[in-house]
Amino acid sequence: MNTSQFRGALPLMSVCLFLLLLSGCQREVTIDLDKGFSSQIQQIVPQPIIDSLRKKGMVINEGLIPPQLAGIYLAQNYKLLSPYGPEDSYKLGKVINPYYYRFYGQNAANDITYDFTNNGSDKGNGQGAFVSGNGTKFTIFSQDVGVSSSIPYKTLAVVSGELTTKGIKNFQYAFVMKEKTGDNNNNTLIPVGKSRIWIDEDGLAETTTYFPQAIKPKPQSARLSAEGDAPTMSSAN
Repeated sequence: MNTSQFRGALPLMSVCLFLLLLSGCQREVTIDLDKGFSSQIQQIVPQPIIDSLRKKGMVINEGLIPPQLAGIYLAQNYKLLSPYGPEDSYKLGKVINPYYYRFYGQNAANDITYDFTNNGSDKGNGQGAFVSGNGTKFTIFSQDVGVSSSIPYKTLAVVSGELTTKGIKNFQYAFVMKEKTGDNNNNTLIPVGKSRIWIDEDGLAETTTYFPQAIKPKPQSARLSAEGDAPTMSSAN
């Protein structure tokens, strides 16, 4: 091939090389929607916390295509799956009052709002909450704020289960205490930095139409973003 022929072939060679590189790049950016967590979840939940909760028995469902959650669910015979440590006054298997959970406002970005209460001493809201999951299985990661036995608190909460026509199957609720006002001797709520995991004893948080009127649905404009001032979760006592 003489010099003029080589120069004439250069544009064609450049196009072929560009197409090969483009094809390779397209293969590299393939996203598996069944695995992993959204960027919002990664911002509010450190991987060591996820790993720790999993070791304690918490089922955490990954994925970017969770089911649509809306409605009220009742977790009865709420049983302790994992105490925060050997010094915890609540032992494995302890049963506490039922809890009501109301989910609403899930959008295309999979952020969601929920309220919770035991219709007694504990009530609060999930703020800056995001959903992961795949198919009918989901996990909510939330920064919750609540009041239990007159003590304001903030937690990092994790709610997991599988959506069915009768309710949420394999319902689990975990939380890590982040802040609390008062209770410096830890006589009422668990210590800051500690966690508990609760489960519905019969494995189903049933659908219900009743929710205690002590908590009204939270206006969508009042939600906190993942970067906002972060509160925490229920079953804190």
